[in-house]
Amino acid sequence: MKSVFATSAAAVLLLVPVPAPAGASDDLLTARVLVEVCLPYAQRSRSFERAIAAARNLDFRRPVGDQAPLEEWASEVDLVSRDGVWRLRIEEGTVEVGDGEAYANGCSLSSRRASANELGWLGRRAFGDERYWATEGRDGRTWTRRTSRPEEYRLEARVTEETGERPALVVRGLYF
Repeated sequence: MKSVFATSAAAVLLLVPVPAPAGASDDLLTARVLVEVCLPYAQRSRSFERAIAAARNLDFRRPVGDQAPLEEWASEVDLVSRDGVWRLRIEEGTVEVGDGEAYANGCSLSSRRASANELGWLGRRAFGDERYWATEGRDGRTWTRRTSRPEEYRLEARVTEETGERPALVVRGLYF
């Protein structure tokens, strides 16, 4: 009788899902957003509309109260995760770089729960391979993809921390 109870209890413990710590699920979501939305969009292998669709597949939606339809020629959109913790901004347009201009595709990911240090740690995990990414800056929160033609295009990732704003992990492709 004791062995039947012990076996049943062990089976129940193995079959009942145990929730992962919040950090682990956040790491997984961040990795999926980087791989399925940000990097393909910044590399121009995914269009603006397809980047939005990929984010929707990861359960990102437009913020509550933002009911207006997207303009036909919209160049930016803000999305929020289903639990409201993560924010994703997908944007494109012309930006100034040095003395000239470049066309930029990019997205930024921020969270109510993630500090700049935590986003930097996630960035180091994602972009820390020195064979493909060069780390820039004293703080180690900026990475540039090594390319054979940096004068034509550049892919960069960085953690931003501006006063009054949430820290964000930004991935951007620049096309000169």
